Amino acid sequence: MTESTRKKFHPIYLLYGLLAFIIVTILWFSISKPIKVLPRVALAPGYAMTNQNNETRTSEDYRGKLTLYTFTYSNCDVDCPEVTSQMQEMRTLLEESASDTVDYALVTVTLDPERDTPEALRLFAAPYLGADDSSVTWDFITGDPLRMKYMTGGGFGLFYEAVADPNSADDYEIDFYPRFVLVDGWGIIRSEYRTAELNYVEVLDDIQYLTDEIANSQGAAKYAYEAAHLFRCYP
Repeated sequence: MTESTRKKFHPIYLLYGLLAFIIVTILWFSISKPIKVLPRVALAPGYAMTNQNNETRTSEDYRGKLTLYTFTYSNCDVDCPEVTSQMQEMRTLLEESASDTVDYALVTVTLDPERDTPEALRLFAAPYLGADDSSVTWDFITGDPLRMKYMTGGGFGLFYEAVADPNSADDYEIDFYPRFVLVDGWGIIRSEYRTAELNYVEVLDDIQYLTDEIANSQGAAKYAYEAAHLFRCYP
């Protein structure tokens, strides 16, 4: 091999080639999105509350489960967003179509802890829970009013306030914007649905993305999923 030929294969050309390959791979990954993931929005709040059966429920109880949260209160009248029946339908859909390898949970958070005692929530929840033999657990939780404010406002970004009823000096309603929040088994918020009408297909699709990520969270596939997060390969 002559001196001029050896110069053509200078190591710098290999470095340029490697950089070009990396750039092309990044562009391909970002554009084609061979793996899609839900964004890691924020860490879900930690809490210790009480459910409708007067049992303590903490955020740690839902570790390892895909958990859908929503917010309402038992005195919600006809003008109030009807989210509880939608959670009931979501529960049925999960029972019918979700993966057997993943645990699921529903949590309804009261926005009126002053009136929504565990007993009040038990009566409110009874028509929706039925025999409550579902594989998808469903807790209605309440607690100290100030801590509930911190949890919903500081943790989930949902703010609410009591509004006096003009027809009754002793009564009030809770003013809030409806919201559903999907939290993964690591306690991270993965999707928020700021709506009064839940799109079941969208939620089931999001749950499938998380199910796939859980199934591939070990071994070499884990790095591919981390790359999908890095390059924001969102649906």
